[in-house]
Amino acid sequence: MGAPVYKALREHYPDSEIVILCDHHKEALARQISFVDEVITANLDGARLWSPQVQEMNDALRNLNFDLALCLGPDCSFRLFHLCGNSGAHVRLGFGRPGFDDLFNITIVQTNNHIFESDQYDTILNLMGLQKGHAVSWSFSQQDARQARLRYLDGEFSRGIIIGLDLSRSEAQAMTAGQFSNIVDEIIKRGAHVVIFFTFAEKKKVNYLKKKYGNRVLAFEQEDLVRVAALLEGCSVLVSGNTEVLHLAVSLKMLTIGIFYEDPQRWIPPNSKFVKVIQTNNLRSVTGSQVV
Repeated sequence: MGAPVYKALREHYPDSEIVILCDHHKEALARQISFVDEVITANLDGARLWSPQVQEMNDALRNLNFDLALCLGPDCSFRLFHLCGNSGAHVRLGFGRPGFDDLFNITIVQTNNHIFESDQYDTILNLMGLQKGHAVSWSFSQQDARQARLRYLDGEFSRGIIIGLDLSRSEAQAMTAGQFSNIVDEIIKRGAHVVIFFTFAEKKKVNYLKKKYGNRVLAFEQEDLVRVAALLEGCSVLVSGNTEVLHLAVSLKMLTIGIFYEDPQRWIPPNSKFVKVIQTNNLRSVTGSQVV
């Protein structure tokens, strides 16, 4: 979602050095962005602000003497907000966070967060006097995608329809193992196979589904989003909550069913032809027949 900002910076400052700070598991994906020079990773989810790891990262960023630090995302990770604000950059620009001390030179006060997030970043570019770069489209090496499919999607998975199912938790609520089983059941009834994308937190649900459906499902831990993208290209459709895998599929213009507890406008591009939305006030009410 931030790629158009990086592209605009590159177009207006062609000789600049552009660095992305991101979480460890996004590193491989960030390195795919051709108009970025360097990627720095940090533990943006687990480490406490006063931990030695965060203090070391603060010191490392200050030693790099950045001219400008942009903190993307109206509600980005609090650690990212903190690292950006304490980076020592001459100009620090980002969205304000109610209830927290202001760490930026220029703070954007958000008045409407029901706008597609990538479009919200236009405010940052406007403040800098920059025009948004040309649209950014994502694609991955067909050779890499083919190798990933040959490695993982073999046997019965090399034939017929494959549906991707993302188990990652994304909202305050979480869908149950029984609900995912119901979705898998409806898909398998129609003769398709299922690739399950999951993180370590969903291990119990994955074990349950593997035990119940055997070789009709393939489980893939999503540590490397580039390999996830390669496997997504072997799927006809992705079924997902509001997670990184959904955002990746949307960027790839892949057919996607998004299950949302919150307003989906922020996460789905306007007039998208590739995404069908199931919006509900209770994620525990979603059924396999709805998805199918």
